[in-house]
Amino acid sequence: MSKKNAKTEKILDESINLLKNEGDFGLTMRKVSRLTEMSLSNLQYHYKNKDELLKAMADRYFQQCLSALEAQPVIEQTEHLYPFLIKHLVDGFEMSDMCRIFREYWAISTRNGVIEAHVQQYYKDMVVVIEKKLAPLSKDNKSLVEATSLLISFVEGYSITAKSLSMDLESMAMTIEQVILSSLGTV
Repeated sequence: MSKKNAKTEKILDESINLLKNEGDFGLTMRKVSRLTEMSLSNLQYHYKNKDELLKAMADRYFQQCLSALEAQPVIEQTEHLYPFLIKHLVDGFEMSDMCRIFREYWAISTRNGVIEAHVQQYYKDMVVVIEKKLAPLSKDNKSLVEATSLLISFVEGYSITAKSLSMDLESMAMTIEQVILSSLGTV
């Protein structure tokens, strides 16, 4: 790893820790420069401002999420949908540090247009990947768009509400599986 890459990785690591532990308002360029033991101007050489830093932090997370999603096999048979759903519901249920941080991005995006646009682009990219995964089961493009929209909305909402729901994970996965298969026109 080059020196520049090592520095940017350290900046991102420290920034993510600040965001996780102190939230958006605790994440300042001055704190990051202090934690990374570099001058503010040196930090600004790598990331011009907080928005650029937040975008880079989000990019790291978004790329991890999209890469994990892309690594999943295409769902060519209806019985492959349930394991796909379980994996994504479990990810949301376990509330990893990155999931907590993503919630901070959602909150930031409500008051920051730059971050809002960045989050929206991530979801657009996610739509493309999920449509590729579900396409073999779809009867037409309209049903594919409907199923993808339902799936993304459900999984994202589930990550917030899962621990409050009275339905267990497996039952929830079976229910959403039936809804998605119905939307795709396979049942």
